[in-house]
Amino acid sequence: MSTTIIKLITVVLKLSNMSVATVIATVESIVLKMTTNTNFTTPTPTLTTVTGLKDDLKAAAADAANGSKAAKALVKVKLRSLKLSMKTLRAYVETIANANALTAEQVALSSGMGVKAVTPRQKRIFTVLNTDILGAVKVFCPRKKGDVAFEFEYTTTPADERSYVSTGPKASATRTVPDLESVKEYWFRWAAITKTGRGSWSDPISITVT
Repeated sequence: MSTTIIKLITVVLKLSNMSVATVIATVESIVLKMTTNTNFTTPTPTLTTVTGLKDDLKAAAADAANGSKAAKALVKVKLRSLKLSMKTLRAYVETIANANALTAEQVALSSGMGVKAVTPRQKRIFTVLNTDILGAVKVFCPRKKGDVAFEFEYTTTPADERSYVSTGPKASATRTVPDLESVKEYWFRWAAITKTGRGSWSDPISITVT
């Protein structure tokens, strides 16, 4: 019997090696995605605070275009303040995401931040997650000794057996399924393939694709 994944994810920002302009654009994108995101109702620091620090950095960068040493030094100060604020916000997103191991990655990516890849230490259950790519989901299933390949199928009408679309048999128990319709519910199922043939299909599970 498979067991539930205990999968604590690590949220990443990777602001260190970005230019000032890229940092500003990245922060603006994150703030935009989190503003209407019901997963993050009480961000710490507030998105207003983050936006204020971002605007301060943008103004300092514009002033530094004249090339004065004082203006350039101020950019460094404002950049450091914004990065520290984003570090705290990253920790908040990580805490919220890890409240549910099965949706941790999906929730974290919905913030506009990244996720450090981790390998689950325990057996996995059949799971479908949205990715940071619109219309694409990630599916993975448990595997056992003797399994040589896996096949995933999906549909929008699970009651109709003929409606299922196969992703084809592959050796990996993890698959990314692209080109799905956003804001639509899909149903997925899987079957293991051994040397003696394909096993029975799992019960389908659903997800609303982002």
